[in-house]
Amino acid sequence: MTLYMVLLGVGIGFVILSFLLGDLDFDGLAFHFFRPNLVAVFLVVTGGLGILLHGGTIYALGAIILFAFCASCGIAMAALLHRLVIIPLQKAQNTSTFNMHDTIGIKAEVISPIPQGGYGKIRYNVSGSFVTSPAKSEDGNPVKNGETVEIIYVEGNTYFVRGERTVAVEPVPHPN
Repeated sequence: MTLYMVLLGVGIGFVILSFLLGDLDFDGLAFHFFRPNLVAVFLVVTGGLGILLHGGTIYALGAIILFAFCASCGIAMAALLHRLVIIPLQKAQNTSTFNMHDTIGIKAEVISPIPQGGYGKIRYNVSGSFVTSPAKSEDGNPVKNGETVEIIYVEGNTYFVRGERTVAVEPVPHPN
């Protein structure tokens, strides 16, 4: 019984520690499933189930069988949490977040005109989603609504853009 109480207490301690310190991660370890939240689930389920079943029918079969059953249930619950919650959340996070500096060099559309020396708004596509952001012309010149621009650099939350201006070319005289 003491073993199960210790496992339950350590598991609850892991939960409280993770809550207070934020997401702990052991990146240096080779085990990708060795995460504090999964360890906590294993410990809480194993300890809690051991306390509940101690003295019951399974306990009559032997302490080793009880521990094996409780540990198996703990592993199964941690595996389910990993497969059904953690992996989908990681996939969702990886597809919806981006680094603003990774947008340098991409094309954007001006959706709110950028006045001379002022701010406007641009819209660009990141991973299939449209994002709008405040923008300022790199050279301070105005940029019209609907114009395509290139993101040159990012400062704070402001994108500095350069419009695709056409350069007038003098016609070459035709030799007669």
